Amino acid sequence: MIYLKGHLARPLDAVLSAPSRLAVLRALARAKTPLSGRALARSAGVNHQAAAMALAALAKLGLVERRPAGRSDQWRLDRRRWLTSELLLPLLEREGDHADAVVDAIKKSLRGKAAAVLLGGLTAKGRLEPDRPIELVVVEGAMGRRTLSEAVRGLTALMKEQWFLSLEVRVLTRREAVRAVALEDLWELVPVEGPPSYFAAGTTDQR
Repeated sequence: MIYLKGHLARPLDAVLSAPSRLAVLRALARAKTPLSGRALARSAGVNHQAAAMALAALAKLGLVERRPAGRSDQWRLDRRRWLTSELLLPLLEREGDHADAVVDAIKKSLRGKAAAVLLGGLTAKGRLEPDRPIELVVVEGAMGRRTLSEAVRGLTALMKEQWFLSLEVRVLTRREAVRAVALEDLWELVPVEGPPSYFAAGTTDQR
């Protein structure tokens, strides 16, 4: 096999060299229809200038298509390209499974041992950084704190081994959870088990 260097051997260097390019690719991969530059910037969570620069770079790589539509151009992925269909789209699809797999592991580990499990802090706000722990608020279930603590220890080990993620867990009794409604802003927490109004009725019983 001929040993090749540069773009021919490492095309991902150019594709993923800027976070904005990856953000734009994610947004286009999710889009059902072509998007304008401004709509794409909003969907990707970047400013318009960053989106425009990312699109220009991706267009040079042949990964996106631009089509005139009135006053604004419409953009979409060029799925005919090998790099798009065989490498980038499968990669982005698998990336999308990451959060679901983590949540499923939390549910499986704590189901039956916790009355409720919620995400908190930066995790709940969607701003978790790689070096920060996943913050959990766990309400003690009918099997008691000892059983729940053992399950949390097992879950902590699994998170580190499988995903290289750490946990910061706060365990509450049911009574503490009810009082916490008045003391803390639990609306910033995303429920893993139960509806968003889980604490609102002043009870932690399942409905």
